[in-house]
Amino acid sequence: MKKFASLALAIVMTALCVFSFASCSSESSNKFGVQSGTTGYCFLAGDEDWGFTGFSNLDVRSYDNAGQAVADMKNGNIGYVVIDADVARNLVAANEGIKMIDIALTTESYGIAVDKNQAELLTEVNKILSEKKADIDAIFAKYENVDDNNAANWNGTTIPAGKYDEAKDQLVVATNAAFAPFEFTSGDQFAGIDMEIAKLIADTMGKELVIVNMDFEAVTGAVGNNGIDIAITGMTINDTRKKVVNFSDPYYTDAYQVVICMENDKTFDDCKTTEDMLNVLKGLGAK
Repeated sequence: MKKFASLALAIVMTALCVFSFASCSSESSNKFGVQSGTTGYCFLAGDEDWGFTGFSNLDVRSYDNAGQAVADMKNGNIGYVVIDADVARNLVAANEGIKMIDIALTTESYGIAVDKNQAELLTEVNKILSEKKADIDAIFAKYENVDDNNAANWNGTTIPAGKYDEAKDQLVVATNAAFAPFEFTSGDQFAGIDMEIAKLIADTMGKELVIVNMDFEAVTGAVGNNGIDIAITGMTINDTRKKVVNFSDPYYTDAYQVVICMENDKTFDDCKTTEDMLNVLKGLGAK
């Protein structure tokens, strides 16, 4: 997921791409949509700090969320979308005519970023993640079928943003609420797996929860500033971020990035392994 992160047998590309609503045209065969600031973006575009060399042959385009990228793909403007597998499954379920290639490009674990100056808070967060595992599993189950396309129709639990007051006993949490099912807005309130985990942590600690929504790229640097104690936003644990924040133990370890494409796109159909996927990616757009 989101967020940053941390991934074929060489096949001969002989299949023709036809101009149609449901398939990839030659003009979009190397155009990939990703949510801005995510692992998928760094993986495709390249990021030295994250250890990703990227793909210079690909045209990588950023979107506010994966749902927007899928819509653009269905309109024929891009050929593929790369996003977290759980988000991808929900998008495929909600959109006719698309499919997910269920082979990992990268693997990652999500953690809660904690202010480096609050060692006791990190200890408490880890204790709650361990002792409340059953509650956290139940939260994940609630959002099994939620994605960016249907999050607006959410009628379940919502959480108010609250208001920061340094005189109160609060847990102030930074997030980027554009990554359903992990975090999204419902009216002027918040919902999602991460938001409910944040509420669970605050309640267990006897603190008032305050949620601060911001661009994903700003989240890591915000922790420890302006009263912000932690960040929870589908954030991948990696060494670059560890220079700025402390990470909790992982609360989600099955995250991996995948490709979404149109149902009749055969480009990745012969792939069986990550190596197969990488070889195909390297060949896209080649003259």
